[in-house]
Amino acid sequence: MKLNLLPIVLLVLPLFSFGQNVSFSPSLVSAGGTYASSGNFNLSYSVGEPATQTVSNPGPTQIYLTQGFQQPSSRINALNFFVNFNAESCLNSNDGSAAVTISGGVQPYTVTWSADSLNHGMAIDSLVPGNYTVTIKDANGLTTSTPFIILPNNEACKVKFYNGITPNGDGHNDTWIIENIEIYPTNDVQIYNRWGTEVWSAEGYDNNHVVWKGQDYQNQPLPDGTYFYIVTISGATPYKGWVQITR
Repeated sequence: MKLNLLPIVLLVLPLFSFGQNVSFSPSLVSAGGTYASSGNFNLSYSVGEPATQTVSNPGPTQIYLTQGFQQPSSRINALNFFVNFNAESCLNSNDGSAAVTISGGVQPYTVTWSADSLNHGMAIDSLVPGNYTVTIKDANGLTTSTPFIILPNNEACKVKFYNGITPNGDGHNDTWIIENIEIYPTNDVQIYNRWGTEVWSAEGYDNNHVVWKGQDYQNQPLPDGTYFYIVTISGATPYKGWVQITR
């Protein structure tokens, strides 16, 4: 254990020998200790032990001393962390995730994920099933790491439809998201107005490049109201329902 050696204060009150007044002045003792003498009295003292006295002639003495001491340096705070990780939500969704909770050590921390060396955040997502490692380093250079596994999910992913969009350009709910549709790239989406007229359609809907924003074939905004969809995935029975546009 590394120790910090603190200074010692030596206080010596007058000593009396055969009626002679002998004294040592108070002094600040360095970490290495020291030695002093006055008249018939010799004092030596070192860190971690009280001063000892040697008297060349017997006689009454009265000495008050501070004891030397050692105090441990601040204990290095162990670096600990916990990893919470989740399997993919369904077959081939590739949406596993992990997050770390860190305690101890000295901030700031550096987090490194084996899946993405550029991601130094406390969490990571879009992980395919497999083996990974996360490494944590604190400001003092303490480093620790642990492996974790993203498990696969053999349950087929189900598509989920939402019944409303607000395409007003505020960045929230501006497009119609069909959850998990990207897992089934062979798909066809058709949108109808309340009179049964097809107003928009697309193949290969993926919520990103191919996505409905509440517009018609001419890319013009459709009026607020209720619209109806037919979604066919890989030749299976079509999904039917409705979606409301509200700006």
